[in-house]
Amino acid sequence: MDQDELIHQYRTGRRDFRRLELAGASLNGANLSQANFCQANLSRAKLFEANLAGCDFQEARLDKADLTGADLSQTNFGWARLVQAIFYRANLQQANLAEAKLSHAIFFAANLSEANLNWADLSWAKLYEANLSWATLRNANLSRVRLIAADLSESTLTEADLSSADLSNADLREAKLNFAILEKAILRRANFKGADLRQANLDQADLTEASLSWANLTGATVSRFQLDQATDLEGVIFPDGSTADG
Repeated sequence: MDQDELIHQYRTGRRDFRRLELAGASLNGANLSQANFCQANLSRAKLFEANLAGCDFQEARLDKADLTGADLSQTNFGWARLVQAIFYRANLQQANLAEAKLSHAIFFAANLSEANLNWADLSWAKLYEANLSWATLRNANLSRVRLIAADLSESTLTEADLSSADLSNADLREAKLNFAILEKAILRRANFKGADLRQANLDQADLTEASLSWANLTGATVSRFQLDQATDLEGVIFPDGSTADG
């Protein structure tokens, strides 16, 4: 099946395209919402501004696919391969990316609010100014990821690996980072107000001008020198359980 036949069959009512082989297809602007692409191969496909809302891409291959500006809201990418895929300004609100392979993917200004990224591999991904508010990233691999100026407010990053990640100017207010690994992370000017950092590993992390007001650092691995680089420690709970006001 080629791309024209796919569009034709979709328009006549077909929605089941499981195991479809369409690597390199040009589907820019196509409306394929609610279609089933489980285990399909769309590697290097051009899906610029395509409507893929509610589609099922479970275990599909989309390595190097271009999904710039695409509507991927409530789409299922569970266990899919999306290595080096481009999601520039894409809408992934409430999408399922659990255990997806997303290393080196580009998410500049993408909307991932309320998305499920548990156990996903996002190593080396670029998420500048991305919206991950209320997203869940439990046990996700975010090593060396770029989350500069990203919105991670009220997200869940329990046991996530953020080692050597860059979260400069990121918004992490009320985020759950308990047991997270932030070793050697760049956290300059990040906002951790009210964040849960219990038992987090911040060894050698750069906290220059970071806000830690009302954050809970009970049991965290972090030095007094690092904390002295932060600008706001109001109400913080230190690793030993003491408080800034106590």
